Amino acid sequence: MNMKRKVSAMRYAIASAVVFGSLAGCVSNDNGVSNAHNPASNLGHNQLAQAVSLINKPVVLTNDKTYQTTHSVAGSVIQRLTMDVSIEKSYANISVYSGDRLIADNLNIPAKGKHTLDVLVDFKSLGEQPLKFVRRSADITLHSIKLEPVHDLLVPAFNNISKQVGFETEITYKYGGPSIGDIDNDGDYDFVLNNHNHVPTQLVTNNGDGSVEIERLFGWALDFHGSSVGDYDNDGDLDIMVAQGGANGTNPTSYILLKNTQGKFTNASAEAGILTPARGRSPRWIDLDLDGDLDVALFNAKTPKYDGPRQLFYKNNGDGTFTQKQIAGIEHAAGERLLVTDFNQDNIDDIIVFSPITLWQGNGDFTFTDVTADKLPKQLQGRSGFNAAADIDVNNDGLTDLYIAGSRTHYQLSRKSIDFNPELKRLDIRDDGEKGETAVEFTADGAINLSHMELTYRQYNDGFAIFLGENKTRKIVKAKGFQPSQLPEEMKTTASELDIAPSDAQGWPEERKVNGLYIGHIGNGQWRAEWVRDRNIYWTVTFSLTGLNDVSYDWAPNNRNVQDILLINQGDKFIDGTKQWNIPLGGNNWGVTRADFNNDGWQDLFVYRYGYLKERVADLMLLNTGKGYFETLTSHGAAEATDPGHGDMGQAFDFDKDGLIDMLNGSEEEGPWYLYQNKTSTAGNYILFDVGYSPKENIDPYSAVICIKTATGKTYQQRVGSAGAVHSQSLLDIVHFGLAQAETIKEATIRWRNGETVRFTNLKANALYKSEDAH
Repeated sequence: MNMKRKVSAMRYAIASAVVFGSLAGCVSNDNGVSNAHNPASNLGHNQLAQAVSLINKPVVLTNDKTYQTTHSVAGSVIQRLTMDVSIEKSYANISVYSGDRLIADNLNIPAKGKHTLDVLVDFKSLGEQPLKFVRRSADITLHSIKLEPVHDLLVPAFNNISKQVGFETEITYKYGGPSIGDIDNDGDYDFVLNNHNHVPTQLVTNNGDGSVEIERLFGWALDFHGSSVGDYDNDGDLDIMVAQGGANGTNPTSYILLKNTQGKFTNASAEAGILTPARGRSPRWIDLDLDGDLDVALFNAKTPKYDGPRQLFYKNNGDGTFTQKQIAGIEHAAGERLLVTDFNQDNIDDIIVFSPITLWQGNGDFTFTDVTADKLPKQLQGRSGFNAAADIDVNNDGLTDLYIAGSRTHYQLSRKSIDFNPELKRLDIRDDGEKGETAVEFTADGAINLSHMELTYRQYNDGFAIFLGENKTRKIVKAKGFQPSQLPEEMKTTASELDIAPSDAQGWPEERKVNGLYIGHIGNGQWRAEWVRDRNIYWTVTFSLTGLNDVSYDWAPNNRNVQDILLINQGDKFIDGTKQWNIPLGGNNWGVTRADFNNDGWQDLFVYRYGYLKERVADLMLLNTGKGYFETLTSHGAAEATDPGHGDMGQAFDFDKDGLIDMLNGSEEEGPWYLYQNKTSTAGNYILFDVGYSPKENIDPYSAVICIKTATGKTYQQRVGSAGAVHSQSLLDIVHFGLAQAETIKEATIRWRNGETVRFTNLKANALYKSEDAH
C-alpha cells in the first residue's frame, strides 16, 4: 500500500494545479555574485582605512618563541586577520590567541616559501585585546600582520547539545559520515550512525521534543561501512542499505538491506536479490532508468585478483525485488566514494566518483557517459587524494558547483607522520610497520613517558619490545591494534605506559637488529629513539613520548597537506575556482557539508579537518560572502577542544525545524558523535519545504528540485539529496533556504524527477510548507 508522508506544517500555501515539466535553469544568471576577487590579495576591500598593521619588521616564531602584541578592537568584534608568512621546511601551522582564548586554530602553511593567510577572528568584545602568535611543526617568519573590522557578514554560532538531547555515543571508528532522513515518518530528521568494527550501525530517532533515542540495528559488530536511506518499495517509509567490508578482499560479503515495516527492520537482502559479494563501501539509491522507483548503485573497494565489475548496479523490479545489471564504463570506475548530483541540469542524476575524480553523466536509461575529459580541468584528471565532495551553488546561478576535500587515508598517514607539541612537551609518531629503521633525537630535562603504543596487526606474532640504553634492558607495554586472540601473551598483563628516567636508559646500543623500539639517554639531556622492523610486521607503529623539550630528525616527514578544490560550473565544463574563491591553503580534510548557516541567501561550507595525530583541531567554516569568495572561520563553536578524535564527516540539517541549520558531526577513531545546534540569534529569514511524495504518481523525494523567487526578484534553487558525501547518502527532503531580509516568496516550485510539478504563490518567510498542501 502506498502511503504519503504525514508531516505537520507551520503554515499552509496557496498553489496552482499540478503540472508536468522541466525546471532546468530556473535560476537566472542575474542572481550571481559580483565583485569577485581574492581578499587575501586585496586586503581592505571592506574597510581599508581601518586596517591596522601589528608588526614593523619580520619576526621568527620558534618552539620557544612566540610573538605577542596588543590590538585595539574597534568598529566590529569580527575582524579579518591577514598574515604574510614564510617557512624553510615543507610545512607548518600557526595559531592565534586572544588572551587564553584560541581565535584562529592551526592555519595550514602547506609548502616551503612565502604565503598569505587570512581568517575571520571573533574578539567577543571591543577595546584593547592581547594577541599571541604560536607556531607548530616548523619555524615561521611573520612578515606582516593586519587586522580590519568586518561589518557586512554575520558569523554563525553553534552549541554542543549532545548531552542535552540524550545523544551520548560510544568512542568508535567512523566510516564516512551519517545518513540523515525522516526514518520514522513523523516529519523530522532521524539519523543512521556509521561506525566501523566495534559498535554496529546505530539508528537515532528524533522524538521531536528535543530528545533522541539510540538503538543498534544489529546485535553484533561486523565490518560495517557506509549506509543510505531510501524508500525502495514505495510504501512511504525509509529503508536502510548498509555496506559490509570484505576482509581486505579475502572474504567479500553482500550489502545488507534493512526493510522498514512500521519501524521494524528486517534483513531483506536475500528476498530482494541483493546478493553479490563485494568489498562494500558506499551504497546509493538512484533512479537509473527514470521509471519512478529507486534502483541501487553499490560502490566498492578494489578486490585483488578479481577482474570483474568493481561497482554493482541493481534494477528495481517494482515488486520488492532487484535484478543485477551491468553498466559499461562506470562499473569499472576507480574509487569507492561518490556523490550523486545533477551537474548538467538535465534533471537526470549524474555521479562523481573519487578518487581519482571522474564525472559520469547519467542518460536516464541505465547507462552513463564518461565526460571527465571534457568537463574536468586537465590538471585534476587522474589525480588522487580526495576523500569527500559536496554539490553547492556558490554563486546562485542555478549551476551545480563542486567542492572536493583533499586528504590522506589512514594508511597514507602511517608513513613518517610526526607531530611535536612544545606546550605539551609531547612527540607523537605514526609510521608504517614495513621493513626499515627510523630514528629521532630529542632533548629532555628529566624522565620521559612512553604511551599510546599501537601496533596494527598484520599476521606478525613475534612481539615488539622496548629496549632501554646500551644494555638494551627489555620492557613491554600493552599496545592497541590487536584483537584479543591476537594479543601476545606477555602484553596482556602489562601497563600501557612506561616512565623512563635517564638512569634507566643510559647509553646507546651499537647493534639494533631485533624488532622493537630502542630508547637511549646519551648524556646532558640528549636522547635518541629508533624503531626497527626487520620485515613487514605491522600496518602501523604508533607511540607518544612526553617530557621532551625539542625534537630533530634527518628524514622527510609526511606532509599531510592536500589542497581542497572548488570547481565552478560554467555550463559546459568546470573550472578551478579554488584560488579566486579564497579556499584555505593545504589541509587534510576528511569531509565537507554545505548549507546556508546564517540565512543570508548564500550557501556556506563546513570542512572537517583530521587534525594532528593525537590532537583535534577546529573544523573550518567557509562563509560565502556573496561577493565571489569565502571567508574562513575556526571560532564557530562547533568544536570540542578536548575531543580526542579527528575530524571525519557529518551532515548539515535542521534538527529542530527552527529555520537554523544544525550539524551532526563525527569524530573519527578516538571520538564520539556530536550534535551541534545553530544558535545564531540575528540570522536572516528562512523558508522550509517538506517535499514529500509527488501528488499523482507518488514519486519519492530523491532528486526533486525546489525553486523559489522572492518578491524582490532573487531566485534560489536546491536539489533533494545529501549535503555532501563520502560513503553515505542522506535524504534531506525538508529543504531549507536562507532568505536574508526577504519576507515574501512570490513563487515556489517543486519538481519531482518524473517531471511532476507543483507551484506555490505568495508565501510568507519563516515558515514550513509541505508539498501536499499545494494540491
